[in-house]
Amino acid sequence: METSSFHLKTGAFLSKAPVLPVILRYPYQRFSPAWDSISGVRHVIFLLCQFVNYLEVTWLPVYYPSQQEKDDPKLYADNVRRLMAHEGNLILSDIGLAEKRIYHAALNGNNSLPSVLHQKDD
Repeated sequence: METSSFHLKTGAFLSKAPVLPVILRYPYQRFSPAWDSISGVRHVIFLLCQFVNYLEVTWLPVYYPSQQEKDDPKLYADNVRRLMAHEGNLILSDIGLAEKRIYHAALNGNNSLPSVLHQKDD
């Protein structure tokens, strides 16, 4: 069972329209193509250093929101997230990008916490 730390922003759910959930998995041995806490340039270099990068796509059925979900985009997004985790056999986690950056900074011996938290995304 994999851990899922993805978050769904509510913007796509504001329209109250049905959504088509899609799960993307990146089976890897050394570097995860889904690793989102490093700079874009460094990420591309690491991807190019791997001989092959695989992608598995799982299409879930169209999700039609209830009236309660239409009235509350956050609830709608959370319910779709839970469905995706269940169908993908994933463990939900509320760890966000800021926590990932702190973790990776600590791994790299960077004790400059404020600069890590305010790092611009490439």
